[in-house]
Amino acid sequence: MKDIYQIHKIHMLTVSITLLAATLIISGCAVKLISNYDETTDKAITALHKKTEMHLVGLEVIEDLPECKYENQKKFYEEVKVDVSAIAVRAAAISKNEITVDQTTLLSKSLESLESLHKIACLSKNQIAPLRTQFNTIFTAILKLEIAKRRDE
Repeated sequence: MKDIYQIHKIHMLTVSITLLAATLIISGCAVKLISNYDETTDKAITALHKKTEMHLVGLEVIEDLPECKYENQKKFYEEVKVDVSAIAVRAAAISKNEITVDQTTLLSKSLESLESLHKIACLSKNQIAPLRTQFNTIFTAILKLEIAKRRDE
C-alpha cells in the first residue's frame, strides 16, 4: 500500500512539474493578433496620399477654369483605382491583416465618392476642404496602424 502511495505521489509531482513547465512555455509565447509591419504598404499608402493631395491642390488652383471638369481629370481616377487595388490585394494576401483590408476598402469607397462628385461638377475650395480632411483621416489611420505594427516587431 505504501508503494502505491509513493507511486501516486511521484506521479502527481510529475504532473505538477509538467503543468508548471507548460504554463511557463505558453506564457512566454506572445500571441500575435495582427500582421507584421509591411514596408511596401507603408510606402504605397504614402505615395497614394501624396497623389491624392496633389490632385486636390490642383483642383483648387483650377477651380473656375474649364480644366477642372471631370473629363480633364479622369486619368487621376484611373490611376488611383489601380493603386488602391494593388494595396488591397497586397493587404489581403498578408495573414491577420483584416483591419488594413477594411481601411483600404474605406479608402477605395471614398475615392469613388470623390469621383462621383467630380462627375457632377467641378469642386470648389469649400467642397475640397472637408474632402481633404476625410482623406487625411483615412490615410493617417492606415499609416498609424502600419507604424504601430513596426513597433511590435
